Amino acid sequence: MNVVIIGLKSAGKSTLGPMVAERVGFSFDDLDHRLLETIAKEVGEFLDIRRAYRRLGADLFRKMERKILAEVVKEDRLVLSLGGGALLGPSAPDLVRESYVIYIRVPKDDLLRRIKAGGWPAYLDGEPDPEVALRRILGGRHPRYEKMADLIVDNPDGGIPLKIAEEASTHILEWIKSHY
Repeated sequence: MNVVIIGLKSAGKSTLGPMVAERVGFSFDDLDHRLLETIAKEVGEFLDIRRAYRRLGADLFRKMERKILAEVVKEDRLVLSLGGGALLGPSAPDLVRESYVIYIRVPKDDLLRRIKAGGWPAYLDGEPDPEVALRRILGGRHPRYEKMADLIVDNPDGGIPLKIAEEASTHILEWIKSHY
């Protein structure tokens, strides 16, 4: 049994994931880290997500991401944070069907503020107005994430991560009790 955390860039997946893992007694990992390790082995150098995405191109990047996800979800007792686009392919949701999926939802304006502060993601390269493009992407992904989620937790600016992690952990533990 695994827990998968989804949401857009800067939603708080990597912050909340370890807190949740600790509370439910699971290990934590980040799919982006595993992906970057795999890419480093193949290209002979370590790249950050932005450079990896640019170098491989969207299609190969997503294909590798889904391949690694398919391997990782076979593990057990893992809280796994996914990159925002990891579940975009038509068959990708099937990869997490056996896992408890948490969608970290952030109000659009809060998310835009966070992303701007951290830098636009590589998939927005070439967009004349990255903010407009990101709002469009969020509008498309939000319903998809909600549909896949077993639990939706809100993480607005000013939210308290520890409180959010405790809420999510309570739901996970209840779910585990009722299914195992």
